[in-house]
Amino acid sequence: MTCADAREPILTDDDRACWDRWMRTARVHAMSLRFARRLDEARRVIDAAMAHAPVIAMWSGGKDSTVLVHLACVELGLRDSVEVRSEKDDLDYPGEREYVERLAREWSLRLRVYEPEASLEAWVAARAGHLTSGDDVHSRSSDLSRTHFYPLVERMNEGASAILIGLRKEESRHREASRAAHGTLYRTRSGRWHATPLADWSGLDVLAYVESRGLELLPVYRCIAFMHRDEPWRVRKSWWLPGTSARYGQAAWLRRYYPSLYRRALQWFPDLGQVS
Repeated sequence: MTCADAREPILTDDDRACWDRWMRTARVHAMSLRFARRLDEARRVIDAAMAHAPVIAMWSGGKDSTVLVHLACVELGLRDSVEVRSEKDDLDYPGEREYVERLAREWSLRLRVYEPEASLEAWVAARAGHLTSGDDVHSRSSDLSRTHFYPLVERMNEGASAILIGLRKEESRHREASRAAHGTLYRTRSGRWHATPLADWSGLDVLAYVESRGLELLPVYRCIAFMHRDEPWRVRKSWWLPGTSARYGQAAWLRRYYPSLYRRALQWFPDLGQVS
């Protein structure tokens, strides 16, 4: 797993104040009729998916998938009926595997963690001379994802008839189009059912669930004052390499909150300093 300075992320008083303000807002929103309706609809989608057992839940450790796993396995009491599966590798933010494993123990989940056979950091380092800091490493079509991530996801899906996924339509045009075309429970070409109970949730809905249930999120989500003070749900937990987002501030964000990871990326991609 990724090693970094134990003091990271480096949060400021401004980060903490921003987070506290958003948690106060989330507490109010959690009492709204709108949130109650979103919660009821998510429960109905999960109930419908359970008719297609065996069911698994995909858990990255991110805010959305953490809410989904808690809702299905803890709040709805399906921990014995739903196996939780998580992919973890050495391009994750520090502490992710420890986070999911600790919550799995606390919530009595049936968790299975999958790891790629090869180091993803080593893959990037070996190709550093042929890549730039802004090259795509995150999308499904990128070489890294295509060769090391999605084949592993296919293995993770084995044995499941239905899969619970914490995707929300507001996070990308592709997800919005999928929601419009397929709804929140649909059968794929593989014959498996995909359920996206949180598809219609807003970022504030997610924070409202987190705050009202007293959930702990990964520390990366508190890194909001530098770029995301008005929309904290824009913080995305994916591989820590900035990739194509480098020129849009993600490299500077990484340098601000995870300087040890930034220095490692700079060794691979010297041009990163030009965009951060």
